[in-house]
Amino acid sequence: MKCLDRAALISLAVTFSLAGLAYAGTSPKTAIYKANQALEQDPKDAKAYYNRGTAEFELEEYDAAIKDLTQSITLEPNAPDTYYNRGMAFRFQQKNSEAIADFSKAIELFKDKWAYYYERCNARIVTQDFEGAIADGSELVRLAPKEADSYFMRGLAAYLSGNADAGLADAEKALGVKNWHKGALKLKGEILEARKAA
Repeated sequence: MKCLDRAALISLAVTFSLAGLAYAGTSPKTAIYKANQALEQDPKDAKAYYNRGTAEFELEEYDAAIKDLTQSITLEPNAPDTYYNRGMAFRFQQKNSEAIADFSKAIELFKDKWAYYYERCNARIVTQDFEGAIADGSELVRLAPKEADSYFMRGLAAYLSGNADAGLADAEKALGVKNWHKGALKLKGEILEARKAA
């Protein structure tokens, strides 16, 4: 596979990031206002830091989000969604090693949340830890076998690791679930094109 194709496929993984946070609130500005009020009443309110940090992420204020989510973790170290949200802020700053550490901690605290594995798989693909990404992809398939993205992510990692057969098999499985899955179509096309050229 040409280097350009490899880079394009890795960047494809980034575009498939969920980018959704564990967040149940109103508008980000309203959430920040309410969090500020709560913190005036109780400066050790972990949930208020969490809500404000999550809202700051939504506003693309990643440094502020990381700071508030870190404060929330300091006050409540066993909340997996807080690690996940901070991991997402790190991902958007392209600090994938820090993101992987946070997604791993979220998984340690709550093992069966699909989104945690998805984003860690994604970050591992970007850092070219394909073995780890394949393992995460297998967890995605275990947790959500009817989700096309589960197969796509595992297949992408397998292909980038050099296993075109596994990559193609998972691309086909993804397309069996969702026949117009953009990533799986691109992955399948890339593999078939590479085979023709060989």
